[in-house]
Amino acid sequence: MQKSFRFTVFGIGLWILSAFLFTASSGSADNSPLALIQSGTDRALQIIKSAHSGNAPSLSERRAEILQIIDKYFDFGEMAKRALGRPWKEQSPQKQQEFVDLFKQLLFNNYAGRVETYTGTNEQLVYDEQKIDGEYALVKTRVLNYRNANIQLDYRLKLINGEWKVYDVVAEGVSLVDNYRGQFNSILASKSFDAFLGQLKEKVADQQGTL
Repeated sequence: MQKSFRFTVFGIGLWILSAFLFTASSGSADNSPLALIQSGTDRALQIIKSAHSGNAPSLSERRAEILQIIDKYFDFGEMAKRALGRPWKEQSPQKQQEFVDLFKQLLFNNYAGRVETYTGTNEQLVYDEQKIDGEYALVKTRVLNYRNANIQLDYRLKLINGEWKVYDVVAEGVSLVDNYRGQFNSILASKSFDAFLGQLKEKVADQQGTL
């Protein structure tokens, strides 16, 4: 479990945030879920190495631009709703949107630093298959030679207005959404939703001050 969690908090940032930063310019005509994932992740290491070489701005320097780009490939509303769980339905639309915005900032802050400290070695990506069931899809991939291990990394997507968007990532059986739901439920067991939002605001502000 420790290994899975470590890869979740580190690897998700690498293979998700960095992977989709420049997908929009990939030029792929294939709109399938697998093609979406592949067009982004195949460029991830190239992007990171470019940043490390000093030939490109850091992720934190491109914060606003990056957040706009990843909005095109992630359904943060669906992601946040699933991460919050049952309390979602109890909130007003305004508070729901506030939570979505904070959750998106939290994800970016949590993983941007980890991406920038990653040096990359000899990892390889294998795209095993895609399964489409109506408006939902699952893309199964593997990361080979990650710290001398092979990691199963699955992407869950939903079809929104004709476009596939990621709403969850599962690394070695550990769901990103489920992981956050456990953390949020623990907090909400002893705090009101307003207090919870206040805590998230403080966390995001503290994170941004260190990026």
